Amino acid sequence: MASMKHPAALPLAFLLLVLPLLLISAPAHGQGKKKVAMMEPIVKSGDVTLLQKEIIRGALEEAIIATPGYEAVTRTSMDAIVSEMTFQQSGMVDESQRQRIGMMSGADLICIVQLTAEDNDLYISCSLIEVESGKIIRTANELIHGSSGKAILEHCKYLAEKLTSGAGEVASLDPSVPEMVQVAGGKFMMGCTSEQEGRCEDDERPVRQVTVESFRISKTEVTHEQYVRFLNESQLKTTEVYSSKKLIHINAHVEYADGKWSVVVGYEPYPMIYVSWFGASEYCSWAGGYLPTEAEWEYAARGGEKSAKTKYAGGNNVSDVAWFAGNSDGHVHPVAKKKPNELGLFDMSGNVWEWCADWYASNAYAVEAPNDPSGTIRVLRGGSWNDEGQNCRTSYRFNNTPDGAYGNLGFRLVMKK
Repeated sequence: MASMKHPAALPLAFLLLVLPLLLISAPAHGQGKKKVAMMEPIVKSGDVTLLQKEIIRGALEEAIIATPGYEAVTRTSMDAIVSEMTFQQSGMVDESQRQRIGMMSGADLICIVQLTAEDNDLYISCSLIEVESGKIIRTANELIHGSSGKAILEHCKYLAEKLTSGAGEVASLDPSVPEMVQVAGGKFMMGCTSEQEGRCEDDERPVRQVTVESFRISKTEVTHEQYVRFLNESQLKTTEVYSSKKLIHINAHVEYADGKWSVVVGYEPYPMIYVSWFGASEYCSWAGGYLPTEAEWEYAARGGEKSAKTKYAGGNNVSDVAWFAGNSDGHVHPVAKKKPNELGLFDMSGNVWEWCADWYASNAYAVEAPNDPSGTIRVLRGGSWNDEGQNCRTSYRFNNTPDGAYGNLGFRLVMKK
């Protein structure tokens, strides 16, 4: 995919010029219903067909009204439309003018949809503006690989869920560290346990009891958006080298221009890939944490003290919990799109391999040296988008040299309790 710059905010007067409008009524918290004026999608750049725009608008509307308590109402007042068009062309775009536009349409919220297309990818960005304050209160973004109607419908459902559930957030290119999940410490059996159905490698044996202290682990793999903040605050340049160690490879979906790192548009919610063990470890240190030990990783993947003893992290059906060779269409996916495990952790099976702190040893389970401070290759866990489901099991072990950085390698952050 060619690099795309992050779309600059369009003047609201231009965004609101396109008609028709749809009104979607949503229940307020204990106060009747809130109405959302949903605009016709705006093409920021690239080629988007009229059919694609209609599919997006219709799919978003359908997904929103499918949520209990929502209903759609068609705009019919031509006088109000003419009045809006006259105002929209006036060039006034501050918060008070947004309020006027919302009041003209009889809405409590305005939904703006922007589209950016390049090659065979389509980036959709939605924003909700509160009429009362004139402020953007929620955003949700999706990058679609391939622009088929089926793919668009699926991702529009994700967008609607974020906007109606409150999961969407105001967009930021400078986010904080990932959301963390508390994991209560305890004992567990590590390795080729019964739920692995005997289909284990030699390095997963023998099974051993391990005690893990409480810790916190990121709900998702560290994303491009989160990693870019580290790159900028560390003042790294295009060499991506820190203390003589290469942190990332330049074919990661990040760019360096005018003294600043940025994410290739649309890849903000994707796990950071092409990152070496050194790059993952440096990020974790910068964020005040560390890479998980292999035992911490497996304990969390199995669900900790809440474990349901499943083959994969979150279930026994790999397609439900993981992006792998059988369902990924040959590419990495945004975080948190599959079912989480018992602790609410996403993608611990599949999507990208995750670096662990440990040196790898094939006989690690057979010797009493779980934290051997020496070695030549580091542990990777979880499987990835181009692996078979068997490799996404919670006990499966993999490895690579610490300077290795590929399109299916990522990591997550751990902190002390």
